Amino acid sequence: MITEITKEREVSRKALAECHYGRKILCCLLAYGTAYSFCRFFALRSGGKTAWMMLQNSTLLISSRDDFTGDAEAAVELSMFINMHQPFRVEGAQSLISALRLTGYQELRRSVFRLEPAPVSPLFEPARVNTEPRLDDVYAILAEGFPNLIAYDLWLTDTSHMVRRGLRQCFTYFDMTAATAVYDYGGHVLIGQVATKTAARGRGYARDFLHWIANDLAARGKTGILYALDIRRSFYEEIGFTLLETEYVRERLSGAEPDGGKGIL
Repeated sequence: MITEITKEREVSRKALAECHYGRKILCCLLAYGTAYSFCRFFALRSGGKTAWMMLQNSTLLISSRDDFTGDAEAAVELSMFINMHQPFRVEGAQSLISALRLTGYQELRRSVFRLEPAPVSPLFEPARVNTEPRLDDVYAILAEGFPNLIAYDLWLTDTSHMVRRGLRQCFTYFDMTAATAVYDYGGHVLIGQVATKTAARGRGYARDFLHWIANDLAARGKTGILYALDIRRSFYEEIGFTLLETEYVRERLSGAEPDGGKGIL
């Protein structure tokens, strides 16, 4: 059974803190609570198992430490939930994702990498790293790299809210490359939204910038991970990041996309 969560105390923070999906949900719960219609939280319970879910800006994120393999009832109910809400992207607990029966979605393979500290090149200029950039500048860089980036007003509202609460941080390098600590919780950091403006590509900015971020996190005793679709996997392998796991996400086909629906990165 899927029920909407209306009070924060209904959620197990301990369970959410155990994996990268859950930490992302937990940070949004800490930032927004349960009062906002654009960021809603749900629990899927079946046969003594629980999955925690967040529907935010047309992305459905699912976290569970339980194995739902073979639970046909849970798979059917979750598929109905997704077909009703039509999120642009569905990601999370693989035992549930793999059993979904959806129309109008494609399956994409994604790798999870751990950032590894490494020397930056002699040409890298740490002084040009901005750890508190203007968010308008960050979005301008991201817009060139991500065709499915959510609308500016939604991105700005969410990002500025999370940054003010110390749960997210944006970085830029030379005002040409951007990266975001999507969440920073309990010594674990998810790096995402890595992009370089078209005019600056091929200069090695992203490579050195990511190594600088990895070094900075390690110096502060934190572990960073990032996601990579197959098209970018070889780049992260080449720069020495460690492959932790491979997973699958579901994303709506372009012709089936609901009006205005884009996935948050």
